Amino acid sequence: MSLQQLSVQRLRNLHQVELQFDAGINLLYGLNASGKTSVLEAIHMLALGRSFRSLKLASVIGDGHIDCLLFAKVKNAQGVSDSLGMTRRLDGNHSIRLNGENLGSVAELANLLPIQLIDPNSSSLIEAGPSVRRQYLDWGVYHHNPNFFSLWKQAQRLLKQRNSALKRGTMSADVRASFDPGLVRAAEQLNELRAAYLRLLEPVFFELLSGLVDLPDLTLGYYSGWSANRHYADILEETLVRDLQLGYTQRGPQRADIKFTLHGVNAVERLSRGQQKLVVIALKLAQGKLLSELEGRKCVFLVDDLAAELDWTHRQEICKQLIDLETQVFVTSVGADELKECWPKEVKVKMFHVKHGQVSQE
Repeated sequence: MSLQQLSVQRLRNLHQVELQFDAGINLLYGLNASGKTSVLEAIHMLALGRSFRSLKLASVIGDGHIDCLLFAKVKNAQGVSDSLGMTRRLDGNHSIRLNGENLGSVAELANLLPIQLIDPNSSSLIEAGPSVRRQYLDWGVYHHNPNFFSLWKQAQRLLKQRNSALKRGTMSADVRASFDPGLVRAAEQLNELRAAYLRLLEPVFFELLSGLVDLPDLTLGYYSGWSANRHYADILEETLVRDLQLGYTQRGPQRADIKFTLHGVNAVERLSRGQQKLVVIALKLAQGKLLSELEGRKCVFLVDDLAAELDWTHRQEICKQLIDLETQVFVTSVGADELKECWPKEVKVKMFHVKHGQVSQE
């Protein structure tokens, strides 16, 4: 997969931008607030239907406007170009069209253009709560197993029904029989898919991490959302009284997490900020590599401000690993020369200068 063409209208300070990209490395450089990150934001929205910078659409749409328009030509796995268009409006009347037809869900976008984002906030994958790590894990499982999304939706629906009954205090045997058995089946299947994917990911992750930082004692563990080696049905039975008191389901697939430990303790307590960033970069690169090896599909990488908090040696190694993935990369920097010596000499880098919301190819 690769993005061949991008048109952006009324997104932040990008009033009207038309771009043609290379299938390899695309470098956007310019001063802070020039609009280079907004280009990445536009690509992210086309791939996932949302911004990675703000949950508020009003801050994404350009000042004084009621909508933003995005259009792209995407080369799919069969080598055919698809036309993808998206409109995001303040009144909520959004639209997504693929080859002139309306798309039914944002999930279809994620499958069309798999992307990974690496930016200065990426270290939050380790520091933040379980939901961020669960989202990272589920991205990989979604692209690896076609059964995942329907199971995930089923579990979400049944959990919502169960929590509603808990809030009302109506948890008779008949009521529970209407959703608990289905929830147990979906939860345990989700658990198996997540655990299996993480086992596949681990060796790839540690191989890439070894090229970035020496952390031989770092370990990854998987937490299903309930006690290990226990049947989920037994957990629901044991926690029923407390669930009723709280009005929601305490344990389940909605609590799944990846645990990072170093020297036997939570890794966030031992890793420096720089080390955390390198760990997360290795995690993101590993998912892209695994997608290519197992599914024969390429992941597009959005890398914002790669030079931030990284020395030249680490920049060079990350660039090398990106090149080894043989995929499309969009990377930003303040100066044109910040990453100039990081790419192998034989690698073609397509350069774009971003200034005051205007983008020019060099």
